[in-house]
Order: sequence, then C-alpha cells, then structure tokens
Amino acid sequence: MTTNDLIDGAIGVLQEFPAHADRLAQWTLGNAWWIALLVLAVFGAVGAGRLLAARRPLADRGALELLPTTGFDPKVEEVIRFAHQLTRAHKSISRWNLTPARGTAIRIRFNCSGGPLTMRVEGPSKALSVLRHQGYAQCEMQLVEDGLPVRERPQIQLGAQSQASPRPAAA
Repeated sequence: MTTNDLIDGAIGVLQEFPAHADRLAQWTLGNAWWIALLVLAVFGAVGAGRLLAARRPLADRGALELLPTTGFDPKVEEVIRFAHQLTRAHKSISRWNLTPARGTAIRIRFNCSGGPLTMRVEGPSKALSVLRHQGYAQCEMQLVEDGLPVRERPQIQLGAQSQASPRPAAA
C-alpha cells in the first residue's frame, strides 16, 4: 500500500460523504420520535440520580456560629485566609466529585437580632470539622445545637418600620 493509495481512498470517502450524510439525515428524521424519547429518558435518569445522591449530604448538615469579641477587627489577610478555608471545606467533602454541589454547599448567614452581628456557617458535618479549627483569631466558635432552620428565606430590612406610616395627601 502506497501513499497514493491512501490518498485515493481518502478522496473516495470524501466524495461519498454527501450520500452518507443524506442517508443519516433521512434515518434520523424517520426515527426522531424514539431518539427524542431516549434523550429525555437519559436526562431524566441523570436528574433523578443527582437528586438521590444529594439527599444524604443534605440530611447530614450542621452549623457553626461565629461570635465576635469586643476587640474583633480582622485584617484583610485574615479574611482571605478564612475564605480560603471555606473553599477547602467545600472541596473536602467528596474527593471523587460524585456528590452534587447542592449537597456539599457551604452557606453563610449574617444575623443581628438584638445584639452584635454574628456569622453562621452551615454545611455538611465533615466540612464543619475542617472549619472549626480555622476560624478568626478574635471570634468564638460555637456549634449550633438547635438544628438548622428548614427552608428559611433570607430577609434584608433597611431602616425602621413604623406601624402607621403617614402617606402624602393626594392633590
């Protein structure tokens, strides 16, 4: 077999390519209903598998409350170090990357209800063991024992809300 034979074979395949593409297009159009059904079944199975894989990590979550002391004033390097620890905690959950991100997510909530601003870090229990040892220098870390709120939506309230707010008179 010479180089000319290989080139002639490649040219022959390229000359027959439009005929092959036409047959493939006709076959695809003739069988489109079951191909679409097969694609939907595969996507449905993958979605159901991801939901089932996320159930166990979502059920095993905990929270740490960071309570600042009176002299709490973190430097930029300390904030960056803590943010780096948050990313490492997220990555420490599943080394094989089989657990969906929904199940391994780290959630941060800021709360100020009648006292100083506190930060709550919620995540899988494995991640909290990593974070417990790497907090801020002037913050006390407490494990939240009462459990996590179920489907608590974040609320942002700016200013004070009065009971009877005067409305401008219509002219």
